[in-house]
Amino acid sequence: MICIIIVIYEYTVVKILNSVGKVLKDIRLSLGYTQTEVCKNIMSQSNYSKVEKGEIDISFSNMIEILNRLDMSVDEFMYIKNELKKHINSHMSKINTLRYNDTEKLLEFKQDLEKKQTLTSRELELLAIYDSLILIAVKNDFEAAKEKIKIIWERLEKYDNWYLYDIQLISNIIYLFPTDTAVSIANLAIKQLEKYKGLRGINNLTVNIHMNLLLHLIEHEQYELALDKINKLIPYCISKSLIVHLAVCYIRKGLLLDLLHKNDSDKWYVRGYSLLESIHGDKLKKELQKEVSQYKKRKY
Repeated sequence: MICIIIVIYEYTVVKILNSVGKVLKDIRLSLGYTQTEVCKNIMSQSNYSKVEKGEIDISFSNMIEILNRLDMSVDEFMYIKNELKKHINSHMSKINTLRYNDTEKLLEFKQDLEKKQTLTSRELELLAIYDSLILIAVKNDFEAAKEKIKIIWERLEKYDNWYLYDIQLISNIIYLFPTDTAVSIANLAIKQLEKYKGLRGINNLTVNIHMNLLLHLIEHEQYELALDKINKLIPYCISKSLIVHLAVCYIRKGLLLDLLHKNDSDKWYVRGYSLLESIHGDKLKKELQKEVSQYKKRKY
């Protein structure tokens, strides 16, 4: 049994090395570089040749320098390596691709994760997030959802420095804290995102944190504060061309104007729904119509 496991492991490692080396070679040739031009002052040409052949591994630091010389990001390299398909195998990536209140997908992803015989500590945290989001989407039970994510915050509050994975977790649980705490956590998370400002997708994550905080403020009837935040979010979404987020902002602004008994709410509803229709966002439109109906019924 041990021999079989070792053989499988060695085969898997060789397969991965061959894949990385082949992609590097294909990219290099398509750009018209020689091996020497690509690896000069980074590693020897003979070792780089072995990398392309899949005979040896390449260190992370050398890989980054090689990709910089090829004027290519790690994300782009992984996209090419994955045969031009977005690499979304991780459950964090799956959570980040979800539309608002997509119960069907939440249940699907949760069941997929639960199929694993043994869950890592990170996977247990992600499972807790699935459970909390399902509780909110199906039962609107924020208190039960808060209990589910307690283990996550107990870990995060011990540290001053959060990494990108931690900030993504924060984005998904921020609406489960008391208002003052939620605002403080959101501001801290956004501040810590500054060190990642050159990374692709950070604008989306930044606005996701704002949007989840906005939902928290609406849930806790902090309507004036929520309206002030949304008035700042709208120009940000426009400047970053975040169309879906902009549509949600328009609709929630309409909702807030209704809840505050102010004029012009219909104008903002029309803007938001029209924008979603223009990008065929029918599913999200229905979900937001349901959200608007729920909050208006609760208020009146």
